[in-house]
Order: sequence, then structure tokens, then C-alpha cells
Amino acid sequence: MEWYPRLYIGESIKHPDKLIHKLKKHNKFLDAYVLILSRNPSDQLEIHKAGYLAQKYYRKNPPYVIGIAGSYDEAVALVIKIAEEAYAAQGNCRLKEYLKCYM
Repeated sequence: MEWYPRLYIGESIKHPDKLIHKLKKHNKFLDAYVLILSRNPSDQLEIHKAGYLAQKYYRKNPPYVIGIAGSYDEAVALVIKIAEEAYAAQGNCRLKEYLKCYM
């Protein structure tokens, strides 16, 4: 798994270091969500349950994690925050392009 240097963390995540450690250990029973860069050229970001990253596919094809959130709604709020930042910085909502500036 690769991690965004300016990782977006939802307000409900009290101990992000512990959650990140569990994600790196491929814990299947995490009650959190992750934002990852989409590999599909027509999409920008994807929201997944954190436990999904324990699947074999993600072990062989590690995702680039942009953010972590405690709930789906919080993950959507993080996407909105990223979109607002991108629009303020670039005047558009090309999220991948905006995020790559900090990779």
C-alpha cells in the first residue's frame, strides 16, 4: 500500500496511526473507509470499506490511499473537501491532477 503524504483523515478517526498500522497488516475487520486513487482513467477516487484491502487483489495490486474516514458519509465529506481544495487551487475538479502535485 502506498500512502499520500498529506493523508486526509476524518474527524471521527481518533488514533490514525493505529488504523494505518492495522491497514498495513491487512486486518479484515476494520470499521472504517478508505479513499484511494482510481485506476480507471474515467474515475478519480474510490471509497471502499477498509477491510476490503485485505483481499488478494489489493495485496497484489496495492492501492494509493488518499484518506481514511470513520464512516461512508465522512468519506464523502473528505471527497468534497478535496474537490473544493482542487477547485480553489486550479479552477477545476481534476482531483487526480491536484493530488499528484503533492505526491
